[in-house]
Amino acid sequence: MPRLERSRHAKYALKQSPLFRLRSKRRLAELLGWSGTGNELDAFANRGDNYRRFAIEQDDDKSRDVQEPKAALRRIHRRLASLLLRIEVPDYLHSGLRGRSFVTNGMQHVNSMPAIKLDIRKFYPSTKWQHVYRCFLTQFECSADVAAVLASLTCVRTREELHLPTGSAVSQIMAFYAHRRLFDSIDEIAQARGGVFTLYVDDMVLSMPDASPADILKVGRLVASEGLHWHKDRFFPAGRPKRVTGTIAGRERLEANKHLHFKYSNALSDMDLVSPLTDRAHAARRAVGLLQSIAQIDARHAHRAQMMSQKLLPMAR
Repeated sequence: MPRLERSRHAKYALKQSPLFRLRSKRRLAELLGWSGTGNELDAFANRGDNYRRFAIEQDDDKSRDVQEPKAALRRIHRRLASLLLRIEVPDYLHSGLRGRSFVTNGMQHVNSMPAIKLDIRKFYPSTKWQHVYRCFLTQFECSADVAAVLASLTCVRTREELHLPTGSAVSQIMAFYAHRRLFDSIDEIAQARGGVFTLYVDDMVLSMPDASPADILKVGRLVASEGLHWHKDRFFPAGRPKRVTGTIAGRERLEANKHLHFKYSNALSDMDLVSPLTDRAHAARRAVGLLQSIAQIDARHAHRAQMMSQKLLPMAR
């Protein structure tokens, strides 16, 4: 199993964070770069017009609701995300960190152990104001009024009540801390049984020597106790390839999934079908980019990616 590179953001333990035991709204305002008073920051956090709301069409003909913070709140979210990302995180977390990615996530499961996989359904909309408030009150040991301001600053009101927004820079790392005790408990299960747990946003995978479908229910009950719902659960028998967040983890190597290879094949075909030079250049860049993504996952394609880059990119200029 490869040794993980420490994120450049991880500079101190949680108890050394300026957010730890923060008891003053005035100090919070200063920490977040807010020019007004602590009470003015509190009032701003509870305004109803801090987000731009829109929907994005997806490949399955469904739409995804997006809540994107407006400029003033966006600056606060970026500042808060920066502060949270400077705190050391456990080795099982692979999303949103320098030196870690979906590739390092998948590499942890290159073994012959059986595994289970679960996702959390609607992770951000399911992470409520109460989850965030509890996180700052108990983990960060902030005062109740400071924890309430931080929860209001990071949550948006929709039909599903107050929850983390889907279009904010702070939501990913905030969702991790809001549910860290859950994820730590799942990690303890894997370690106690000689296995490994990884988390990529809301994708949870446990490879363990004696993993079975019954473990899906065991972990699922922990997820449910947090007020969350799991879905897309899967059991992978011993020695069989595992689908792990955009990769295929085999017994000896990590491979790109078939969907990525299919997209690369289609991009090559598009080069032969399009006629305008600009379209052909776009198809060439897309084909090279997809092959480089495949090579990032599976080093056996690295030489091929280099050769295709030298062949196709000149025509994309």
